[in-house]
Amino acid sequence: MRYTLLSALALAIGAGALAQAAVPDSVKARVPPHPQFTRCCHEKVWDSAGKEIGDLISYDERFQSQQLGGYVAYHLKGGDGVPILVYPEGFYPLQNPGGSTSLFTTPDCSGSTMFAMIYSPPLAKRYAMVLTGNQQPATHAWLFVTDALPSRVVPAGTVFHSQWDSGACSPYPAPGYTVPSPGGYWTHRVVDLLVQFHRPFYIDY
Repeated sequence: MRYTLLSALALAIGAGALAQAAVPDSVKARVPPHPQFTRCCHEKVWDSAGKEIGDLISYDERFQSQQLGGYVAYHLKGGDGVPILVYPEGFYPLQNPGGSTSLFTTPDCSGSTMFAMIYSPPLAKRYAMVLTGNQQPATHAWLFVTDALPSRVVPAGTVFHSQWDSGACSPYPAPGYTVPSPGGYWTHRVVDLLVQFHRPFYIDY
């Protein structure tokens, strides 16, 4: 009896393994690259007019003097989310600009394209940089965003003539600045967040 049970079990395991190995390529091709899902159950961050800013990823608890700001996924048109920092009175980047990290080919930081030296990009489909002025509170928060799944590049032959540093544009002296390795990411200006949203920002607990 025991021998019969063991034989039956061995046959069942062998048949299952054979069936698994025999999945045709046409079926495998229909399997999506990752599970499809609907975003669910995130706390929302709002502005004072009731407009949704984005999904709370986690709280920023690094500094006791700045209580419970949040890492927030701000969703672009099309649905892609970019992580930024949001506090009740302002928007901030994950990496502060300055020190030749926010670069423009124009002499006055004008134009809609910026090269961002993002040294440690977030785990996201797109990366972002927020530029704010040195006024307190800030009057602008320009959001610059990469394309989807960007590649790090060294823009050989491109000379930059200004950078955003300490809340203001800072021109480079002639002949300008060229980017060293490891390079960074091209971004484009999307929106002034302080025009789109009205302070204070909050979570409705």
